[in-house]
Amino acid sequence: MKLCMVSYSEDNDSRVLRYTYSIVRRGGTVDMICLGKKGQSFHTVKNGIRKYHIYRRRYDEKSPLSYLNGLLIFFVRSAYLCTVLHFKYRYDVIHFHNIPDFGLFCTLIPKWMGARVILDIHDLVPEFYMQKFNIGPRNPVIRLLIGIEGLSCRYADHVITVTELWRERLIRRSVHDERKCSVVLNVPDPDIFRPRPSRLRRHRSGFFLSYHGNLSELAGTDTVIRALPLLRKRIPGVRLQIMGHAEKMLPLRRLAERLNVEDCIDFRKSVHIQKLAPLLRNIDVGIDPKKNGVYSGETLSVKAMEYLALGIPLVVSATPVAKQYFDDSMVLFFEPDDETDLAEQIMKLFVNPALGKQLAERALNFFATHHWNRYRENYFGILNRLTDHGQPV
Repeated sequence: MKLCMVSYSEDNDSRVLRYTYSIVRRGGTVDMICLGKKGQSFHTVKNGIRKYHIYRRRYDEKSPLSYLNGLLIFFVRSAYLCTVLHFKYRYDVIHFHNIPDFGLFCTLIPKWMGARVILDIHDLVPEFYMQKFNIGPRNPVIRLLIGIEGLSCRYADHVITVTELWRERLIRRSVHDERKCSVVLNVPDPDIFRPRPSRLRRHRSGFFLSYHGNLSELAGTDTVIRALPLLRKRIPGVRLQIMGHAEKMLPLRRLAERLNVEDCIDFRKSVHIQKLAPLLRNIDVGIDPKKNGVYSGETLSVKAMEYLALGIPLVVSATPVAKQYFDDSMVLFFEPDDETDLAEQIMKLFVNPALGKQLAERALNFFATHHWNRYRENYFGILNRLTDHGQPV
C-alpha cells in the first residue's frame, strides 16, 4: 500500500511518525510532506521514508492574519507537490493531519483520480482559534471555521481524531455519521517508550523535573518556571529540564531570568522521537502543566502518556480531558495555572518516593486498555476498508 502523509508540522511530529513507522513495518511505502527547519534539504530519505520539507514556518505569529499567511503558503505548495507525486506514485491513501482543516483540499486532484483521503483532526480549529486569539464563539471567523470543518469532514473519506470527547463533538457538529469518525488516541509507541528498569539508579545528586513538547503559551510551561522559586527553597538540587522548539524558548528564558531561576533550568531543543526516551530515564517527575480553556482544556498531551509509559511519576493539570482519562490512583493533579499547587504536588513526590513508585506502577494499567498496538490495528482496519483490501496493510 502506498500512502502520503501531509502535515503542517516538522518531520519529528510523534503522531505522524507512529503512523508512518507502522505502515513501513508492514511493508507499505510512505511519503511525507511537511515543514522544514533551517539548513534542512527540500528532499531527504531516511529509513525508507521520502520526506519533502516544503516550507519553513515562523513561530512568532502575533495575529490571525500572520498565522493564516503561513498556512496558505503551505497549502499551495502541498497541493502542487501532492498532485505531482500522485501522478508519479499513485497513492492508495493520502492522510492529511490538521491544522488547518482547509489544507485537506490539497488532495483534490489525487482524490478525483481515485486516492482515498483521511482527515486526522489533531486539534479542533474553531476552539483553537477562540483561545489562541481570544475570539468569542459567535465571531464570524469562528462560524466560518466551523463551516470549513464541516465541509472538510464531508469531503474526507474518513475522519480520525484524538479523544472520545472530540469525536462526540465532531459527530454532532460536522461528521454526523458516527461510522465515519474514529478515535486514535495519541499514545506512545511501546517499541520506544518502555518502563525503565527498576534497578536503574541515577549516579548524580538532585531532584529532576521535566517538561517536553509544545512551548506555546497554552502549554503552561510558564507555570512550571513560576513554581521553581517555591521549590528551590524546599528541595536541594532541584533542576528542571525543558525540551522544545528553540524559537519558542526565548520568552521562557526571560521569565526564568526575571525569577532568578535560570541556573536550575536546562533548556534543550527538541529531539527525534527515537532519541527522547533516553533523555527522560533519569527524571524523577514529569509535568504536564497545560492551561485550562475551551481548547487546551480538551487536549490530551502525548507527553503525559510518554512519562507514564516510562514509569515516571506524573503531575498533570486538572483539565476536563485529563480527568476523563486519568485518575488519582495514577497521577497527581494540580489546579491549572496555579504554581503554588503545582509546587505542593511535586513536594509530595519529593518527601515520599514510595508514592511516586506506587503511582507509576498503577499508571501502567492505563496501557492495558489504551495501547498503541490496539489503535494501530484499528488504523489498519480503516485503511483496508477504504481501499477494499481484504488483507492487512
